[in-house]
Amino acid sequence: MKASSDNLQKNIHLIILSFLGLAIAVFAGYYFIAGSKFVPENFTAARQDSALVAKDIVSLAEESSGNLEKIAEADKKYRFNDALSMVRKESGRVKEAQQKAVELLGKLDIMTKSAAGVTPKKARDLAIGAIGNEISLIYSLFEYDNMLSGLLQTLEYKFSGDIRYDADDVQNLIKNMNIAANEINNLNNLFNEKMVQFDAVFK
Repeated sequence: MKASSDNLQKNIHLIILSFLGLAIAVFAGYYFIAGSKFVPENFTAARQDSALVAKDIVSLAEESSGNLEKIAEADKKYRFNDALSMVRKESGRVKEAQQKAVELLGKLDIMTKSAAGVTPKKARDLAIGAIGNEISLIYSLFEYDNMLSGLLQTLEYKFSGDIRYDADDVQNLIKNMNIAANEINNLNNLFNEKMVQFDAVFK
């Protein structure tokens, strides 16, 4: 999972550089065309695709979050082997979400580059804000993955009786992972809300 996480983080950094370049250009007013309303076709297509991919990521995160309660319960009842098995299954689910995140990054890259052509400024600002929400969503997924790796290692320590194990680590990690999963959902909701406002500009 480490290699895929590294690649994901690298792709995020590239998108952010492109995103910041767009934000600076928009702030400077380079792309402002007064009185016109226009949305590039590739922005619209990428937006629709990104919404579907993000929905899949949220669904995977919600399913994983639901299973965390079972892991926490197994841990409390000292069924460490069961907890380990469930965490390993969640690792596969997060890997699938990461693959979706790479796909989402590609769509966000298209949206970022084409958002410069969106007019009027109000719509373009909403588009930039929505893209920023989805980038933050991917960062939250990255944090979730890191915590899941930590949970797996902690349970392995616990199961083996390793002295590095802390009795509170499992429950604290699960609590923080639930927070991250909720953040993924909230950020996607913000993206959708901004896109509703975006559409309203053109009505």
